Amino acid sequence: MSDRILVDGSTGEGGGQIIRTTVALSAVTGIPVKIINIRTHRKVPGLRAQHVAAIMAVAQLCNAEVRGISVSSKEIEFVPGPIISDHIKIEIPTAGSIGLVLQALLIPMTLADQDIQVSIHGGATYGKWSPPLAYIQHILCPFLSRMGFNVTIRILREGYYPRGGAQVLVKVAPPKDGIKAIDLYEREKLLEIKGVTHSSSDLERADVSAREADVIQDYLAQRYDVPINIDTQYSPSYSTGSGVTLWAVFENSIIGTDGLGERGVRAEDVGLDAAENLSRCIKSGATVDEFMCDQVIPYMALANGQSRFKATSVTSHARTNMDIVKRFLKVKFSVFKEQNLWAVLVQPSTS
Repeated sequence: MSDRILVDGSTGEGGGQIIRTTVALSAVTGIPVKIINIRTHRKVPGLRAQHVAAIMAVAQLCNAEVRGISVSSKEIEFVPGPIISDHIKIEIPTAGSIGLVLQALLIPMTLADQDIQVSIHGGATYGKWSPPLAYIQHILCPFLSRMGFNVTIRILREGYYPRGGAQVLVKVAPPKDGIKAIDLYEREKLLEIKGVTHSSSDLERADVSAREADVIQDYLAQRYDVPINIDTQYSPSYSTGSGVTLWAVFENSIIGTDGLGERGVRAEDVGLDAAENLSRCIKSGATVDEFMCDQVIPYMALANGQSRFKATSVTSHARTNMDIVKRFLKVKFSVFKEQNLWAVLVQPSTS
């Protein structure tokens, strides 16, 4: 057995990012880990339901031995086995983020030698401080596809706070010859803008999704001479809610943003805020948005060559991910300012 790695969960970003990346890379490398001081500086410290779900999903994948895995736990141990499972079942009893669970689970799946199906019951597809599942589906997954890793997400039922209750199927086809490097240094020409506005069916009478979409369409059409397609959706959900995900498709990249409807906030304001955020990102010249900046780092570190991208900032989440990745993998990160953007080079090493 490889020597155990001890990770202090209170360092860097100090949140769930440390847990997800540590457990994922433990499964990738076969190195056991112990994480202490989990989320100690957060308002509600320790593991939350979505963290437990993420850890246990990765444990299913690699037949891991686990200790201390329960809500509120501040210390866990994870001893991975081989990545052999081809069907993962995940239960999230709260409105915990499905997107965050998949952040941890997808990384070790890059090493699987067979297709894998994931069934998710419970949890939320939209929520605060987490990527909507539509963001994973329409922005992260196309990047992974270019790296040879094909992930298909089918949302059978959306989930919102406070009850969650989503139902999702994920099909994964791992890369046959390892993760390919990806060069995102230039995004090239803007081709189109796409998006989805989704609301629970009880908001259809108030035209919530349609009102969000109309504002988005009007705002972006005045600024960009490209096709703009905003899909308006309503479907049953256990809780009332609405959300927006937008993405701009370039010849060599995709950037995105999202918005979450809240009680007392007009649908038009939710849509306008999302459209303005996307427009700011387009104007910045960045080749990845601030959310993708940290999500793509583990995959680039596992790739078979140098990858690179440009972002408006290198967030605390991204820097924390770099620090955790270097604990497990032989990789060099180069971060430097280039005009008004930050350039990031990821150079895996076999030496």
